[in-house]
Amino acid sequence: MLGRIFVISLSLVVFGAVTAQAQYKEMNKVETLARNNNEQQMLAGLSAHLGVPADTLKKEMTSNNLNFGQLYLAHAIAKAAKADVTSILSDSKTKLWTTIAEERKVDMKQISADANEFEKTFKNQKK
Repeated sequence: MLGRIFVISLSLVVFGAVTAQAQYKEMNKVETLARNNNEQQMLAGLSAHLGVPADTLKKEMTSNNLNFGQLYLAHAIAKAAKADVTSILSDSKTKLWTTIAEERKVDMKQISADANEFEKTFKNQKK
């Protein structure tokens, strides 16, 4: 019985780590773009992709002390969960991104596909 509990516990930890890794992979993807581009280019690209004015995104970054990856993930989770980004940003002050996504029943495959789409579109706009 103890062995079975250990296996179940280990499975939950591994599954949680995989979910966390997926979210942080998407944030890192956007952060890599940010390191290779200036702030205005990133704000313009995210604005076009998310349908949110660049000024609004800048204010959200500043007032919530977010990097571009976190800003992207907050909006992506809000969109996937059909939630207001303000509530996602509020949650991010006390909860891990993985917890927020799990509580909102967000499909991380959808977030991953969206991040790939953003990256592709952003790079093509720069050509």
